[in-house]
Amino acid sequence: MIVGLTGGICSGKSTVSNIFRELNLEIYDGDIIAKEIMKKKDTLDEIKEKLGKDIFTYEGELNRIKLKELVFGNKEKLNILNGIVHPKVKEEYKKIRNKIPKSKIVIFDVPLLFETNLDMYCDITLVVDVKEDIQIKRIVDRDGITSEMGEKIISNQMKREEKLRKADYIIENNGTLCELKEKTLRFYEKLKKEER
Repeated sequence: MIVGLTGGICSGKSTVSNIFRELNLEIYDGDIIAKEIMKKKDTLDEIKEKLGKDIFTYEGELNRIKLKELVFGNKEKLNILNGIVHPKVKEEYKKIRNKIPKSKIVIFDVPLLFETNLDMYCDITLVVDVKEDIQIKRIVDRDGITSEMGEKIISNQMKREEKLRKADYIIENNGTLCELKEKTLRFYEKLKKEER
């Protein structure tokens, strides 16, 4: 069974993913897959061609800070970047899906699960949800950015209500780490029962 795990920035999705990892579940992390894809020469060449040389260092390395500033300030450029990276990520997940036995529970940890239609490769979807005011506070605390920048990042993601509508299961994470762990373990027990 493939569980598509997603949630907005600072929702606690990565924490839930780590709890699953501690339970010895196999995790396929979309961020890691995307980072690997963005190291490949053909991807870098396409980024340079479509988004410009200014986001690269003199040595030809991609400057991730400049890239972030460029795309989060410009929806059109974000769509261009996503158009380069997302199809390649999707292809990787497709390959992975074809290798996974039905009897095994694995997690596809994908921040943009619904936006990229990767939920089509999942048997069920799980959204880690958080109220927006808590989410903004977490982004500010974690990244040391302004709340305005936090709001801008959130506004570039799928609306919370839409994610919740698409989800098969929801874990609400407005409380403590202990509460989140408890909810995740309950969800895992439910999954194991469904597998039988």
